[in-house]
Amino acid sequence: MTTTRTDTMRALIGGKGDDWTLEQVDLPEQLGALRIQVHAAGLNRADLYALEGSYTANSQEDGPFTAGMEIAGIVERSSPLAPHLPAGTRVMGITTGGFADYALGHPRLMVPIPDGLSFEEAATVPVGLITEHDALVTQAGFAAGNSVLVVGGTSSIGLIGIQLAKALGAGKVIATTTSPDKRQVLLDAGADAAVDTSNEDLIEAVLAATDGAGADITLDHVGGTQFGSLPNATAIGGRIVSIGRLAGPATNLNLDTVAFRRQKLIGTTFSIRTRTELGEVVAALADQALPAVAEGTVTGRLDSVYTPEDAARAAEKLRANGATGKIVLSFAEAHTGAAPAPVPVANFFGSIRQIGYVVKDIEASMARFVQSGIGPWFYLKDVKPGDFTYRGQPSEMAMDVAVANSGDIQIELITPTNDAPSMYKDFLDAGNEGVQHVAYWSENYQDLYDRALAAGFTVGQEGRIGGDDGRFAYLATETHPGTVIEISDLGGTKAFVFGLIKMAAEGWDGSNPIQEIDPALIGGDPEVAAALLAELG
Repeated sequence: MTTTRTDTMRALIGGKGDDWTLEQVDLPEQLGALRIQVHAAGLNRADLYALEGSYTANSQEDGPFTAGMEIAGIVERSSPLAPHLPAGTRVMGITTGGFADYALGHPRLMVPIPDGLSFEEAATVPVGLITEHDALVTQAGFAAGNSVLVVGGTSSIGLIGIQLAKALGAGKVIATTTSPDKRQVLLDAGADAAVDTSNEDLIEAVLAATDGAGADITLDHVGGTQFGSLPNATAIGGRIVSIGRLAGPATNLNLDTVAFRRQKLIGTTFSIRTRTELGEVVAALADQALPAVAEGTVTGRLDSVYTPEDAARAAEKLRANGATGKIVLSFAEAHTGAAPAPVPVANFFGSIRQIGYVVKDIEASMARFVQSGIGPWFYLKDVKPGDFTYRGQPSEMAMDVAVANSGDIQIELITPTNDAPSMYKDFLDAGNEGVQHVAYWSENYQDLYDRALAAGFTVGQEGRIGGDDGRFAYLATETHPGTVIEISDLGGTKAFVFGLIKMAAEGWDGSNPIQEIDPALIGGDPEVAAALLAELG
């Protein structure tokens, strides 16, 4: 079934019976949210519990609901709250209403999909990664060298837990299964020891693997009666985290053992956490967990892929514990056209800080601005930017430059002084004279530069004036004929000098309207720059 982009979409709806129903519903809308073309959605135990009515996410509305909490897809509509995720970005994350052709994504709960990862593979990662990282690192306080016991290791979440512990430097990882056929799956995921609890004693096996000490941290995805044995398999001072309850929530626990071994029992769930709390959980992945995914040391295991029409069969396989890894629903057939075009969101570049004019006679232009009360002008002759390139090729362009402020806006005048290729020369050769660019300044130039390229902009020319913190780039995107966007690094001496030029305009009495300065001033020592400008003023 191939769908055409309209105002409706396919969605799997829960809350109307024992199974989801596939229906046509309105496209989701929410101010500030990303709208995502869902290409793949992971199926989780919580989805089954929600269908049964025993699990309700904090953000889920009462009554019938669009199911699904884990997605991978492409940003179709960007959000001003996430300028780093423009339209066209491949993303993965957690949400509500994910079993649909389109889903809304909270900006803090979506992250880019690493290169080389398919949508189906990406859909196996988010829930497992945030669950295991939060349990292992944030809740249990994992430190490199700790031994870790993963109970229920062949679940999709458990397999990520094994890999994550190893990637973060665990001393030893022990993992359990109830099937002798799945022992090798645990070892392939990185476990140092695999325990088949259907015919092995869990406590004896863990103590043997840890030289009698027990695991420093136990991550339990099973619950039930077996949970009662975990304190004896966990080290003195160890931490036991209850993550899942596949075998049920009830257990018999000897509290004397917990007390005598000075252990901590920690319960965790995401169903009642707010979006702010979930955002903090996702943000915590940035330092180590997401890089491990990008490097391929932590991967989700894909068991099988089903269409939305076959979702009931996928759910039955999960109920029967028939999957090793993650079952995924594919919505890719709804998105066979071109990917959404990247577009900047509101205030993508920040605020305009400079208006740049390219003129034939820079001194005549300064004189006209002085007559309008704008000055004093700081005039730099024969400026030759370092590492200057035009359309990706080196150019020996030289120019005269003058700058002055009008309030918070800097006015820049530029006249090329040779015939070397540049966008300034292009502007004049096309018969233009006047505003050639508007400029945005940033103290985090590289971030702005990278976001501009990710949003689809291309660089027409770039270079630097002064040191490494004097970089600038002109983007080859014309709003009016020849008029483009410049982004500029506002760091080091450049920021200092620009601040002094602004102060000079604020207190200007009309005297000394044009003052020639050395181009090296921009990239020199701040104290020297201040002294020279003071002499000129």
